[in-house]
Amino acid sequence: MRRLLLFAIFGLAALIGCDTAALETESQVVVEAYLEAGAPMDSVRLTRTARASAEYTPERTAVQGADVQVQRLNDSGGVAATVPYTETDSTDGLYIPETPATVKSQATYRLQATPPEGPVVAAETTVPAPVEAVRTQNDTTTYPDPDDENSDPPQFELTVRPGPSALERQNVYVLTSRSLLDLQSIPASPPDSVAGRLLTPFYLEQYDADSDTLASFRVNSSGLLNEANFTSNDDGTVSITLPWLAVAFYGPNQIRASVVDDNLYDFLRTQSAQQMSLAPGEIPNVDEDIENGTGIFGSFAEASGKVLIRPPDLTVDDIPLRP
Repeated sequence: MRRLLLFAIFGLAALIGCDTAALETESQVVVEAYLEAGAPMDSVRLTRTARASAEYTPERTAVQGADVQVQRLNDSGGVAATVPYTETDSTDGLYIPETPATVKSQATYRLQATPPEGPVVAAETTVPAPVEAVRTQNDTTTYPDPDDENSDPPQFELTVRPGPSALERQNVYVLTSRSLLDLQSIPASPPDSVAGRLLTPFYLEQYDADSDTLASFRVNSSGLLNEANFTSNDDGTVSITLPWLAVAFYGPNQIRASVVDDNLYDFLRTQSAQQMSLAPGEIPNVDEDIENGTGIFGSFAEASGKVLIRPPDLTVDDIPLRP
């Protein structure tokens, strides 16, 4: 479930709303599942597309009673291991592994979901090689003062050692920042309060105390970033500098650098193209590879570090900088 929440910011609902498949009379099964190299296998969510004029909610469109399994394939394409999934009692359409299993890096996995009605929905992903966090720099720093054009504090830097890529392209990363503050315990308040001033300037301008919660700004993600955008070091490591715009909250933040597989790469690349296409009839479909369905079955490997970001105009005692 943690991974579903992490990548929900990429907007799977946008796929459902923009893909021409969502306009078909016959609904399709929508898959949402992610595998992280070296982590336990995560959940699989199954829903159905809705008409363009209908409200889409996972609860109302959940696919229940499906037979779901994830197979790890061997080098010849045969099945090396199978992990059966079972539907949770708490959330309709959400399936979890019946037994714990760890995702193997550089292995190919095949998802098979058989709904009560309709054909088998299937997809494959090859998990990227693991990424190791080697070191961090500027673990405590101060956000630039927006009123001082000469303000240039050092930026947080995460140096990682990526594994060998089996793809015919350079590694592509997604950077995700997550505030570690206990935002649930901070009441909603106007922007001139202490709680409102937890937000960095760009996000403070977007914040509406009447309609937003601080928790809704907790996780922020970049688009696709090619490895060439970062600093390649002689020892084979890559140093990633965190852009200030990626930080929504002062205080402790966790920064993740994720190398994505081809499925996530294609999904995010074409979704970005959708958002840039404004002319009617020129919106491209999202590029996804789901047999007899739509959605995303992707994988990634990640490394992370933590940074404490101090506000430029407040002392440490003025705001809760601890998680």
